Amino acid sequence: MREADKIWEIPLWETNHSKQRLLQEEAMDFLSYKLGYEMSEETDDPERKAYKHFDGYNHYPDGNLTTDDYDSNLPVWLCADFNRSPHCWALLQVKKARNGLKQYIIFDEIFSKEALTTEQAQKAVALLQKWGIWKVLLSGDNTSNQKSGNYGRVGKNDWDYVREVFDENDIAYKNELDVQNPKRKIRVDKVNNVIYAGTNGERRLLVNTRCENVIKDYMYSIVNDKGLKIDNGDRGHMSDATDYAIWRNEKGNASPMYVLR
Repeated sequence: MREADKIWEIPLWETNHSKQRLLQEEAMDFLSYKLGYEMSEETDDPERKAYKHFDGYNHYPDGNLTTDDYDSNLPVWLCADFNRSPHCWALLQVKKARNGLKQYIIFDEIFSKEALTTEQAQKAVALLQKWGIWKVLLSGDNTSNQKSGNYGRVGKNDWDYVREVFDENDIAYKNELDVQNPKRKIRVDKVNNVIYAGTNGERRLLVNTRCENVIKDYMYSIVNDKGLKIDNGDRGHMSDATDYAIWRNEKGNASPMYVLR
């Protein structure tokens, strides 16, 4: 048998957001997604906003902004959405709100206009070292934890690359990845209840003012005519990253779930 003239290697980011994936996620039609992605305007229209009650102007308790910072006594969640451009990760901690429920503090972000997974992971290492953080909980897009199948992956996936970079830099980690991603509308609805739980409700998602891209993402992410959140230029990816960690905490399962690799 003649040997192959060339072995083609497809970068992971090229398969990570395929049309097939978009079709499978909550039966959202690809055309709506594409149209939303190509739009670049930012809107304050409450009828189009995905997170209608996120207040990116005022500080807690009146809004969702805070000056609260990293607390060395609490675990740190590394939240990741794998997309080459932009590539969006954030650091989050969980504490108790005034009503006794969980409150989420996003205290730093990694926003890259263009970065491969290994490049983004190296930036994360630098940021974690800056804060003196040596252990994280991994949370985020779990379609990137699959080794093969619907997305044409063979061998390593995004999370494998992250873990490799962390191992090389002595960053300890624990998987907090769900078996599969929640449907987008269900996840966004859950996060909206965390952002603001109605009249006299508590705001349980707080974002440090240094996290400009997280704030803008929650302010300007939009929905399509079916009420489904869509990517809109740079918007949509950073909130996806942090939404996964919030969903993981809110869904009522307190025991850690380890993903087989």
